[in-house]
Amino acid sequence: MKHIKLQSPLNNQGDRGRPNPNDFISQLPDEVLCIILSLLSLKDALVTHSLSTRWRFLWCCRNKLDFDGSQVFEKVANNKNMLVSERVKFITQVNNIILHHNYPIVQDFRVCFDLDRNNFQEIDIWIQFALNKKVEKLELNLMTASSAKDHDPAKNYNLRLPLSDGNKLLHFKRPSLNDIGIEMLSLKKLDLLYVNVSEPTLNEILKYSPHLESLYLYHGCLYSHISVGGPGCNLKHITLIGFEDIESISLFDFDLESFTYSGQEIKLHFTGLPKLKHLDISQFSVGLEDNVFHQIAPCVSYLNVLFLDIHIPQEGLNVNAIPKLPNLNKLYLIIGAEEDDSLLEFTSIAEACPRLETLVFSLVWMSPVKRRRKVRRVAAHPHPHLKLFEILGYYGRVSDLELAMYVIENADALKKIVIDPVCDAIGEDLDFTEDDFLKRQLEARSHAKRQLTPKLPRGVELVIL
Repeated sequence: MKHIKLQSPLNNQGDRGRPNPNDFISQLPDEVLCIILSLLSLKDALVTHSLSTRWRFLWCCRNKLDFDGSQVFEKVANNKNMLVSERVKFITQVNNIILHHNYPIVQDFRVCFDLDRNNFQEIDIWIQFALNKKVEKLELNLMTASSAKDHDPAKNYNLRLPLSDGNKLLHFKRPSLNDIGIEMLSLKKLDLLYVNVSEPTLNEILKYSPHLESLYLYHGCLYSHISVGGPGCNLKHITLIGFEDIESISLFDFDLESFTYSGQEIKLHFTGLPKLKHLDISQFSVGLEDNVFHQIAPCVSYLNVLFLDIHIPQEGLNVNAIPKLPNLNKLYLIIGAEEDDSLLEFTSIAEACPRLETLVFSLVWMSPVKRRRKVRRVAAHPHPHLKLFEILGYYGRVSDLELAMYVIENADALKKIVIDPVCDAIGEDLDFTEDDFLKRQLEARSHAKRQLTPKLPRGVELVIL
């Protein structure tokens, strides 16, 4: 993207009073300048107010307001006094900007900083402001010190206990019902991180947000029995991550397209979800049990993508409990790899997918043990559509090689094998330093090249990351 240098209109005259032909920016109408400013970060857009009187409030026309204080927070998270000071600065900045903002619509509104119920009034005002501006995407991320080093919600699945005194997590308060009929008509995406949401509040959000398509809830507190569905529900994407208090989730009779759950073991009830294509289930406490297959059985015939976290493998997977997945084309399995035990039994899940095109095994190291044993093989099962096979956490063990050989021998249409030695690792025996991990990754790459290159069929590409 070409960088444009902004000049003050006060300096756009040549030596003899003629317009400076190089200063084409100042000759553009305000509408075009607003589009240019919308491409900048909020911090950079604010700087332009000093260019001239014309530019002073042009930044106010932005329809996207992203108040991201995560970088500042990372620097002061462990210093209470500095954190309090930066929190005051952050709140002041947000208040000043929304006070001067004069554009009728804010499409995206995002707040990301360490805030709590002590800032309740300010947050209420910000939410009301966003809804009044017909916001379409609203994100409230009340970061905490425990999330400072890894605050990417898509990757950080570590459970965090809410503080017992209730001061840290904010309860999401919906504006008064008198105004909500108009104010939430535009809302399409709602992300709440470290925010408590009660059952009545969630029900009313869904009721009075007829165009809400995406709901993302991360940590905080919910309630025991989640029930979402019916003819008035237009949600297409639901993500629930890291909640301890959920016991069951019931989704019924609406056009849900994707569902992600990561947390404790719960009961799942799926009925009347004919458009559900993407399902991601991760239950930490017991790993994958056969009843998970039973619970998702009502929707498996529709699925195109399935992610399953088998973090703590069960002994003797019940193959008969695995339903057929006739339309699945991508299967992603996260499996605990312990003491080089064979993982071939989990290929039975792939065998239930006759149209499988992509198969991914993500191995979580639970032990660095390598065993000297022969490579096992299971009965041949053709995968005529499988084109891509990936192993994350390849360690060069016999169990890793067995998985690769299973695919090589059964996938005639295979085009690429991707080996990535980087993985998660848990367990007392894996207290490695960073140098240890780097050394093991180098060894894993060497093992993969030596083990797999001679076995590759013609036309199959081996990619070692």
